[in-house]
Amino acid sequence: MKNNKLLKTLLPLVVLAILLFAQKFLNSSDKAEENVPALTSSPLPESVQDLSLPVAPPSKSDILIEHEGFALLYDTKTLCPRWVAWELTAEETRGKVSRQNIDFKEDESVPKQYQVASWDYNGGGYGRGHMCPAGDMKWSQEAMQDCHYMTNICPQTAELNKTWWEHLERACRQWARQEGAVQIVCGPIFSENPKHFGKKHRMSVPRAFYKVVLSLKKGKEKAIGFYYTNDNAIQPMEDAVRSVDDIERLTGIDFFSSLPDEQEDRLEAMTDLRVWDK
Repeated sequence: MKNNKLLKTLLPLVVLAILLFAQKFLNSSDKAEENVPALTSSPLPESVQDLSLPVAPPSKSDILIEHEGFALLYDTKTLCPRWVAWELTAEETRGKVSRQNIDFKEDESVPKQYQVASWDYNGGGYGRGHMCPAGDMKWSQEAMQDCHYMTNICPQTAELNKTWWEHLERACRQWARQEGAVQIVCGPIFSENPKHFGKKHRMSVPRAFYKVVLSLKKGKEKAIGFYYTNDNAIQPMEDAVRSVDDIERLTGIDFFSSLPDEQEDRLEAMTDLRVWDK
């Protein structure tokens, strides 16, 4: 009897404690959800506002970031950008700003818990791979500094970073001089279960990278895409060529959507690298 009375006395208290705990858990979950920044819609800076920004499937983990000369969509789950977009003009390729003494730095555009630091890469076996390259930002001291934010960086193997990816970056600068201007978008591609590394922040390691390039030079409009695996394989540019349509299927991202439909369909199907050598 004594045990039954005790049980009857304690049971309401136990139920109340469970309810209070559940409420606290739900509230903390709501707050955690609130702390994940949503895609912003703030106006782009003048240096990138004429870009046709890529359209990616919406995600609560994405943050749209605008820096001098380029814009990017940062994924707080992978701690890498989904895409980085910029226009490069012939005049900008003649810039003289040096990257000497400019360090990689955390990007305060994102909450503290997503601010990857340069030292997160130490000893991890991957290089700090620029998406928007420093070589394209020599026209402005601010742009040069901004492209060293870690939100513009992805883990890349040394061979890809210093050889094949750089070859493509140099080609894009040549095309900008030749065409007058090009629009460029690039970013990582991940496997379903990517490898992770990092001293404090755990970045996802891309299995590959893409880049798409568009020229709207009157009468010579063209576009092309590229796909590089994130390893130490030999990857000459001609082997990496894809159509923009191919890259859209791989990434789920819609590029150059502001073009008239007929022109978009025609340009995004192109795969002939030779037309870029004229």
